[in-house]
Amino acid sequence: MRDILGQKRAKRILENAIRQGKIPHFFIFTGPNGVGKVSMAKEFTMALNCISTDQSKPCRNCNICLSIINNKNPDFVLINNETIGITQTRELREIAFLSPISSRYRVFVIENAENLTLPSANSLLKVLEEPPSSTIFIFTVKNPDNILKTIVSRALIVPFSPVKRDIIFSILVEKGCPEDTALEISYLSEGDVEKAIEIFETGNLERKIVPYLDIESLESPDEILDIISLSLRDNIIKLAGGNERFIISKTYRSIINSNNLESLMENFFFIQEIKSLEESNSDWKLALALLYRELEVK
Repeated sequence: MRDILGQKRAKRILENAIRQGKIPHFFIFTGPNGVGKVSMAKEFTMALNCISTDQSKPCRNCNICLSIINNKNPDFVLINNETIGITQTRELREIAFLSPISSRYRVFVIENAENLTLPSANSLLKVLEEPPSSTIFIFTVKNPDNILKTIVSRALIVPFSPVKRDIIFSILVEKGCPEDTALEISYLSEGDVEKAIEIFETGNLERKIVPYLDIESLESPDEILDIISLSLRDNIIKLAGGNERFIISKTYRSIINSNNLESLMENFFFIQEIKSLEESNSDWKLALALLYRELEVK
């Protein structure tokens, strides 16, 4: 699992399971988007099925590994629909009880398992509880609290962390991104490699704060909160007497008018609370409106 950036804890859990020969048949990979959960699921599938003698480090060259890398292995099934309905899970359940076609293990990866409808989640309970010995399920989720507790209780939880900013910075620089821009993107991406690369490749760095009156039309607060968070961070450093070289962005500092260090820090941490509200489908728009008022964002 050498090609996955960071994620030492997740790698250690999976490699130890392989070395000890005690492979759970249901995993939940939990953590932010863009940190390598699906890539790790692929690496783990290769490690389980590779013909190499060191299964914890798949060779990536044998027919099994190459077929998984290229999504052509019939025993590696990736499901990533926006809504995963009962018909699909019933078909999946039937396939799960068949023997693998060309591998030791058949692995089902359900990406963003929060998208399972309630009936489809319930239909999987039996097979998740007593799966065939050659079948493994991997769910990827941002937050396991968003799926049924009866499902979570049957799984081995494998936590994933945001990718460190210095790693994202290095990736962007290698792709030709100027260092000052890479520094800013590495902060805005919040540990999400895919998001960082998308911002760089689309040139979508010059983002704007929507007006206060448009908050109700938002589908997600993430982009706005990233910009405000960066502006707050830079202003906190400035007011605390930090060196100018630690200032990341010159673009967004003008939106913050307060010179009260304690207030800025409170609002900085309030941003995390708003993100938690979004993840739990609570009233994040009201919280964002309160933040706008506090910061006098029009």
